[in-house]
Amino acid sequence: MNRSHAEAGTVAGTSTLYPGGKWSPGPARFGVEVVENVPVTMDDGVVLNASIAYPTDLASGRRARGPFPVVIEHMPYVQFAVPVKVNPFFAEHGYISVQVRARGLGKSGGEVQFLSPREGLDGKAIIEWVAHRLEGSDGRVGLIGCSWPGAIAMTDVAAVGPGSPLKAAVAACSGMENMNRQSWLNAGLPTMSFWQFAELGPQLTGSSAAGQRFFTRFAESVLSGGDMAYDADYWRERGRATLARRIVDNGVPMLLWAGWGDVLETGTVRAYVALQNAHAQRPLEMPMEPGQAVTPRYQLIMGGWEHGQGLDMGVFLQWLDTWIKGEDTGIQDTATPMHVFEPGSERWINLAGYPPVAQSTRWALGSEGQLRPPSGDASAGRDELRYGEPDTPGAKLTYTSAPLEQGATIAGPMSVTLNASSSNTNLVFIGRLYDVAPDGSAVLISRGALLGSQHRLDEAKSWRDADGTLTWPWPLLARDEYLTPNRDYRFDLALAPRQWGVRPGHRLRLELTTQTPADRCPAMGLPPVNDSDPCRLTQPQEQTVPGGVYAIALGGAMPSTLNLPMLPYRHFLAVPAAILSHAWNEGQRSVGGPQAEPFALPLDWGSGAAPQR
Repeated sequence: MNRSHAEAGTVAGTSTLYPGGKWSPGPARFGVEVVENVPVTMDDGVVLNASIAYPTDLASGRRARGPFPVVIEHMPYVQFAVPVKVNPFFAEHGYISVQVRARGLGKSGGEVQFLSPREGLDGKAIIEWVAHRLEGSDGRVGLIGCSWPGAIAMTDVAAVGPGSPLKAAVAACSGMENMNRQSWLNAGLPTMSFWQFAELGPQLTGSSAAGQRFFTRFAESVLSGGDMAYDADYWRERGRATLARRIVDNGVPMLLWAGWGDVLETGTVRAYVALQNAHAQRPLEMPMEPGQAVTPRYQLIMGGWEHGQGLDMGVFLQWLDTWIKGEDTGIQDTATPMHVFEPGSERWINLAGYPPVAQSTRWALGSEGQLRPPSGDASAGRDELRYGEPDTPGAKLTYTSAPLEQGATIAGPMSVTLNASSSNTNLVFIGRLYDVAPDGSAVLISRGALLGSQHRLDEAKSWRDADGTLTWPWPLLARDEYLTPNRDYRFDLALAPRQWGVRPGHRLRLELTTQTPADRCPAMGLPPVNDSDPCRLTQPQEQTVPGGVYAIALGGAMPSTLNLPMLPYRHFLAVPAAILSHAWNEGQRSVGGPQAEPFALPLDWGSGAAPQR
């Protein structure tokens, strides 16, 4: 079903090459005048620093007669490869574009808040200021952001209250509860992203004294086993799923945007579910019910890319025009608000509820590295795994299935159940699931981690399928509870949710290790790349993890299993997609070609029931 850029509009019945077939950003209608260093005073007297891009008349160069709606970036970053400046694109298309530096960063006063309720109050004050006091504003406001700014956007939307001038938001490259559960900490373990941010964060935020204090305090707290290392007071007031209830109560439509190769896709999926559940007046943390009514006011684009990739400013603008200006853009009416790329089959599909599979398939971990299907008989036994680098003897186990002759679709959250013991008071499991082609080449599908001392689950937030199989374990992460050496425990390791097509004849392979390879997690002073794989240990973990030897039970009364949400191959119908014209990152702007290109976006967001066969 691959189609070229030129063909996609015809297939969708449109010539706009934008979702819905009724709307296009068109060429720039205005020039841009940028005003820097505009003071914005908060209720507690702290002054934030803003930059403003005003639309100007293309012919005369003078500031255009308004009024105009306003789009805001509540921005912590100051510097990437180049300085982070106010985006002119929205001013060119009829919005006043405002970038306000977050508290304590850049030239803004105060102390860094990092998604705290105080930062939400700042966002509310900024929105009221641009709506009622900014020259040229028509009183209607939108919020956008990617990564940390996307998370700030969520915090701000939750803080504004009903009846706010804020009418729409795009919270991209972000989620809910992802920083302490995947991005910076993964199952209680510091990640590669943690070390990168600890090293590079002050540079990204302009090396302000307040920024340096924040990153130093955060790193020291995590590494010493302080409050920030656990789901304790600090994280309990930041990024919780309860934000979804306030966002929905405030009546602000929100577009979520991430990728399966991101460092926060778990939090983005949980945010979509929480928003839809809040709309349906259901428990926020639970899976959506089969057939649950959904709203197009909360939609998700989940691509096959990594963090910060795949973004298109035209789609951001389309979302703002839809909900701020009330334009019929073709994306405001859909019964399938979840638009996901399916690697493996290389297709875009539309979904409504989540998870899309009611019952998981349990694969048994067997002797001699076999991954046995449900009908297979896994005899009782034990496998040994040692704590160490994956390439050292005894530090890696693999379990591989027979070829899946008909292929399969993996759709939803997945988990590994391990009945195991440790020779000491703690352990680390890192699970990686691969798609293995007939020629032996392997592609990573998903991964996850587990720390033995924090394996206790929050049953109210953990997901189970129709048969009671634990499909999305949700650990409490509140404190360490150390193991009794050589005693068997049940450990449930969550693999990040995925939509994936396993081609006919391919195999599945589960790999269990205890450390991330040194080439991905280098020595201190050399920060690794931005990634959610565990990297090094905290001080309490250094005292309890190294030297462990783990015995994993196989078959018999204590089976260990891989639990996958499986459907037939190419179960869902594909929708046309294409490279669009306003890539957020300049490196994506010249990418062209068929639907399978990594930065293509779906053109049909669906108008009926979730298509499937």
